[in-house]
Amino acid sequence: MSRGTIILSIVCTAALVVVLWLFFTNSTFFDWAFARHQNTLSWISRPVLVLPYCYFAWRRWLPGVILAVLAIVTSMFWFPVPAAPREDVLAFLAMERALLQSGWTTANLLGALAVAVYLGLVALAFWRRSLWLGFAVVALGAGLKLLWSVLFSPEAGSAVAPFAIFGVLLLGLVLVLFRGLKKRS
Repeated sequence: MSRGTIILSIVCTAALVVVLWLFFTNSTFFDWAFARHQNTLSWISRPVLVLPYCYFAWRRWLPGVILAVLAIVTSMFWFPVPAAPREDVLAFLAMERALLQSGWTTANLLGALAVAVYLGLVALAFWRRSLWLGFAVVALGAGLKLLWSVLFSPEAGSAVAPFAIFGVLLLGLVLVLFRGLKKRS
């Protein structure tokens, strides 16, 4: 890894740490981000942003992988507060907010670990050039996120379903197209 790549990786990691630190320590920022996360465009952007994450892992470019994580994290507040948010979205986000504001409980630590393991396994699969293992990990992650959502928010957890399914289908389509292009060349 070149010196420039290492420096860029450190800068990207520092930016990610700052955003997460602000999110969890500054209630004004937390509230502002969650208000904007009511916009379902942020829910659509996350599965789309998994694509550059997978691409940069495939290319074995660490700064890109970290930048993609930063994009996924910050995408929750890229879009304006919706004029009329969906009721199921509001209910689901209320559950998530309460969970995140409950401190570092065992459940929250396990949740954070699960997200880190998921991201690590996705990156590892694509880093090792295994398209279908990467797809399987993403599909399993989407399924587990949906299951978690329904278990923790029975009345609104299904709001996640279209976005989780969209993400898996989108990645599957991109991988099929990519594989087809590779076979032609």
